[in-house]
Amino acid sequence: MKKYLVAIIAVVMFAGCENHKAELAQASKSNDSLMAVVNSKDAVVNDFLGSFNEIQDNLLAITQKENMVASDAAVGKEVNRPTKDKIKDQIAIINNLMDKNKKAIASLSKKLKNANGKTAGLEKMIAGLNEQMEQKNKELADLTQQVAALNGTVSTLHTNVSDLTAQNDMESKTIDDQTKAMHTAYYTIGTSKQLRDEKVVNKEGGFLGLGKEAVLKPDFNAGAFTTVDITQTSTIPVNSKEARLITSHPADSYKFQVENNKVTALVITDPDKFWKANKYLVVLTN
Repeated sequence: MKKYLVAIIAVVMFAGCENHKAELAQASKSNDSLMAVVNSKDAVVNDFLGSFNEIQDNLLAITQKENMVASDAAVGKEVNRPTKDKIKDQIAIINNLMDKNKKAIASLSKKLKNANGKTAGLEKMIAGLNEQMEQKNKELADLTQQVAALNGTVSTLHTNVSDLTAQNDMESKTIDDQTKAMHTAYYTIGTSKQLRDEKVVNKEGGFLGLGKEAVLKPDFNAGAFTTVDITQTSTIPVNSKEARLITSHPADSYKFQVENNKVTALVITDPDKFWKANKYLVVLTN
């Protein structure tokens, strides 16, 4: 009888051990599943936080670039070509960072939507990011408008500078023309017949056709004269046996140079005095 009792107890104990092992195995399996879920959630959260920090860094960089652009585009500040290029580059960087953030936020939203056991706190953080991005869009629009106004101001400045440059060029040309005119004189040399043919002089005076003197015509032919710069010309070749002036010039402001009984040149000894009396010189030769 005792033998049968021991056997029964042994069977019961064996069965109990087997049941306990099964329970332990089931518990272990459940624990593994739970850890997998926890690890999965940790991976999602870690990924989220990494992307979130990257977006926040981009937003900070955008703010810094906006401040730089606003400073460079400040009203009344001198804007040169390098500064305009710098503003253009900074706005390009801002647009690039904004585009990156939009894509990153869209990716985060998709990951949370597909994840099991979505976290309300993470969704709230995404909503906050979207609000910040919306604010940045408004700031960027204002900044773009400010830069556009600056471009208009710069264009106006360029126009003004161009106008001033053109005006200065015109004034410089006027001054040059006036200076050139002040330094320009005209002369012609010839016999009485040559000067008459050139319509430079007339014969006037005398008695009964005799003793007439050659005088400068009031409407003389200006094309018969040679142009000279009075600051550069002090000697005018004559090369004639005799020579005298038809036009009036102070006698002490010039002299005739004579060699071998021939007048070789007219030498102007006092140019200012000589040409002040008359800018046109007519030399009559024989």
